[in-house]
Amino acid sequence: MKTLVKSITAYSYDELDEYVKKEAKNNVALIVREPILFSEDLIEALKEDFGLHHLKTCFSLSHCQGDGLCLYGRIHFDELFDNKKIKKIAFNGIHHKQIQSIYNVLLHIDFEHNGRYFHKNSVCIYSDEYNPTSKQLIIIDKVVENVKRWYYSFCKEWEQRGYEYFYEIYDEDMKLICSEYDYLFMKNGKLIDTSEYLEAV
Repeated sequence: MKTLVKSITAYSYDELDEYVKKEAKNNVALIVREPILFSEDLIEALKEDFGLHHLKTCFSLSHCQGDGLCLYGRIHFDELFDNKKIKKIAFNGIHHKQIQSIYNVLLHIDFEHNGRYFHKNSVCIYSDEYNPTSKQLIIIDKVVENVKRWYYSFCKEWEQRGYEYFYEIYDEDMKLICSEYDYLFMKNGKLIDTSEYLEAV
C-alpha cells in the first residue's frame, strides 16, 4: 500500500501579481455576490426611490448575447395618481386638467416580458384603460411614453450596477473577504479548495 500526497503552492490575495488579482476577484465574486441579493436591492430601490411595489426584475449579466436587465409587473392606479415620486415622472409635460380627465380612465400600466432574453427591450409596456375617448388616449399615450423613458433609464443604470456588483470588487473589500473566509489562490488567481489539502508543517 502506498500513500500519495499532492502539494501545491498557495498564495494569499496580497501575494498575487497585480495582473492576476483581477482574475482572483472574478473567481471570488462568483461565490460571494449572490443574484438574489442584487435583485432584493433593486426591488428595494423601486420602493424607496419611486414608491413602486408591483414591479420585479429579471436579468442575465454574463457578458453574453442577449444580456441585460428588465422589469416586469405593473404600475397600479394609486401608484400613478397618488404617489408623488412616480407621478412627477409619469405626468411630465401633462397639464393638471389633462391628468384629471384621465383619472377614472387610466387603470394601470403593464410591463409584460416576451421571449427568452431579459434585456430592457424584451418587455412590452402598455396601458389598460376604461372606455377612453380619442383625446384621452392621446394623453395616456404621453403617460406611457414618459414611463418608458424612465424604464429604459432605470434598466440602463441597474444593468451597469449589476456588472459592477457581479464582476468588480474593490481591493479593500477583497482583502476583508479573503481574510474572513481564509481564501487562498493558485499563482494564476484560481481559488483553491483548501478542504482538499493539508497545510505542510
